[in-house]
Amino acid sequence: MAVLAGAVLVGVTACSPGGGAEGSSETTGPSSSEEVLASVDICNLLSEKEMESFGLEFPGESIDQLPWTSECDYSGDPVGVRFVKNTRQTVASSERKDVWAEFERIEVNGRSGARAITKGATQARTCNVMFDAGQGMIQVRVQEVALPDDVDECAEALKIAETVEPKVPEPV
Repeated sequence: MAVLAGAVLVGVTACSPGGGAEGSSETTGPSSSEEVLASVDICNLLSEKEMESFGLEFPGESIDQLPWTSECDYSGDPVGVRFVKNTRQTVASSERKDVWAEFERIEVNGRSGARAITKGATQARTCNVMFDAGQGMIQVRVQEVALPDDVDECAEALKIAETVEPKVPEPV
């Protein structure tokens, strides 16, 4: 029973890595990296060409659950992906959660990140790669959607995260 659990990215893309109010003389409006991260459209992290290269279908389905998170779910073959942007969590705060069967610190293009598998999903062929962005994080969740089990979900999640990372604000 393969349920599409798309990739979740923590630390979503912004217009530019320096897209804050640094050097601005304006004193009103968004100025923190949290607000810059919040303005990132999680469903536009990858171009159609990039999505096709990963076997993902366009467009993604936007899923907003909480005011500080937004998600975008993509169907695909051989994997489905969910991107998650969270302006309240970082890799470090996520590591302290009791939801992980596995949690390994890694770097995503030099940023602090992690590879994680949730409890109860160790047999579900699902893997999360997350990295810090702004004052939050982007998470990419990849799930293999069909047998045979010949895809390395964690390797796919890392490749997608490395493609998205340059498009999101730098961590603060």
